[in-house]
Amino acid sequence: MSFTSYWFSLVFLPLSVYAYHRFFLRKHDNLLLPLALSLVFYYLNDAQNLPLFCAMMGANWLLAGAIARNREKKIYLALAIAGNLCVLGFYKYAKFFVAPGTSVSALPLGISYFTFTQLAFLIDTARGQARKTNPIEYALFVAWFPHLPSGPLLSHKDMLPQFMAAPGTSSSLRPLPRDYAVGITLFSIGLFKKSCISPIFHHVQGNVFLRASQGDPVGLLEAWIACIGFLFETYYDFCGYSEMAMGISRMFGIHLPVNFHAPFKSSSPVEFWTRWHITLGAFMRDYLYRPLTQKRQVWRHYTALFVVMMAVAIWHGATIPLLVFGIYQGLLVTGNHLLRRFNIISRKGGILQHWAGRIFTLVAIAFSVSLWATPDWKTAAHIIASLLGAGEEPPWAIGSLGISIIACAIAFNWLSPSLIDLMADDLPKWSMPLKKKKEHYFSWKSTPAWAIAVATALSLALINLSGVTEFKYAGF
Repeated sequence: MSFTSYWFSLVFLPLSVYAYHRFFLRKHDNLLLPLALSLVFYYLNDAQNLPLFCAMMGANWLLAGAIARNREKKIYLALAIAGNLCVLGFYKYAKFFVAPGTSVSALPLGISYFTFTQLAFLIDTARGQARKTNPIEYALFVAWFPHLPSGPLLSHKDMLPQFMAAPGTSSSLRPLPRDYAVGITLFSIGLFKKSCISPIFHHVQGNVFLRASQGDPVGLLEAWIACIGFLFETYYDFCGYSEMAMGISRMFGIHLPVNFHAPFKSSSPVEFWTRWHITLGAFMRDYLYRPLTQKRQVWRHYTALFVVMMAVAIWHGATIPLLVFGIYQGLLVTGNHLLRRFNIISRKGGILQHWAGRIFTLVAIAFSVSLWATPDWKTAAHIIASLLGAGEEPPWAIGSLGISIIACAIAFNWLSPSLIDLMADDLPKWSMPLKKKKEHYFSWKSTPAWAIAVATALSLALINLSGVTEFKYAGF
């Protein structure tokens, strides 16, 4: 029962919202109801791995207590990190070490997201930066169901205060009428992106990657269209999910962080990775990059950037193309920082640098799709050769429809405000890592025009729901 099922949209979500607001009282111990909803959601999606999920939450809560109470924090923390990473590594990478034809346990729903969320809590507990929680508060923080299938990663600093509001006070757990309107808008447009827009870019790719895997010739232009199409498909799929998760949570009075903020407006690779999967970037920055750069030598800075990009690549999967993807992105990001360091490009720049940077960033990231979207090095090398014009197929062997769709998508993403920009006034400041805020003529308001637009988006999304595939990052 994923977010893109009729059961979720028309049954589970409405009944959950009704039950929550019908029976939830302003008492601290009634966190049991939202926790129960989250565990029921997990059971309906992955009943087989619910015991593992609960066991990991219980073990990590006990480990956090042990870390907080004992002087030998580093020993307990090392054991906790090793245990969590072993479980994560077993489920994500066991298939690479078993004999062909051997069955491997299914990946538990959201294992990366709830593992990283708990690792951050354990590390901050050792640093003395995490507040003490009881088992119910901790379990609700980890298991809060909107973020489970595909994120975003949650920070205890942002989330626990929302779940731990004092009894009898005006809590964020008591949504206002405007919260329903904001939540429905985010959910509806996110679902529209997933069910109506993302499939367009899947269709644009055609069978290019399949042909490449079979060794068939691929032309220059169709290779670029396929790679850019894959990039846009992934964006609208993942961004759509993130906005749906924000919207669902908002209907319960809980704010989730922004996970995508108009990444195609980026004028450099560094900026792109601060706008794409923002919560994963924040996790890598706080718990990998900063510990590696405590001693402020310049070489540590560039080494840490490489390590971070390699970690992101390995998180996606342990294949040769993805390892090369990590190296490629590491070179892009470190090269970007070097150009800034020697003042070859500036952080602000002029309009020429801004637009040249946008073009370069789109081309550079789209080129890396050849490593990201392919399962093996042979296929990746075939796509790379075609992207560089070395393919055997005539370079322009492609219809005009795909070119037109990609051109319109690029123009739209470069020139129009994103949904997050339009709704910035109704999102908490802590959830907006990019502080540039600009008023737009079409900024979201609770008006009839917006109501009609949202109702239309939701209707079209529901009509197309039967043919929608699962989220690309579901269960990651």
